[in-house]
Amino acid sequence: MANVRQFYNLLNIPIIGCGGIKNGTDIFEHILAGASAVQIGTQLVKEGPKCFARLEKELINIMSTKGYHNINEFKGKLRVVNNSLI
Repeated sequence: MANVRQFYNLLNIPIIGCGGIKNGTDIFEHILAGASAVQIGTQLVKEGPKCFARLEKELINIMSTKGYHNINEFKGKLRVVNNSLI
């Protein structure tokens, strides 16, 4: 995720976050770090295509809890305070 953040800060291109996407929180954190999209690989192999509906539902729930209506409201807004992501 550090690389997603670094590339987001350095380059003016869409970033695809990949690696370790297992749940909606992982997707949220990648987008928060600056990813425009995420790659789902291992989880697709483990769970099959039904993983996409689950991941979408989890991401929507996180966004709703945090008061976000769309991805652009939090994309790239990662802040680190006392070694914690906020």
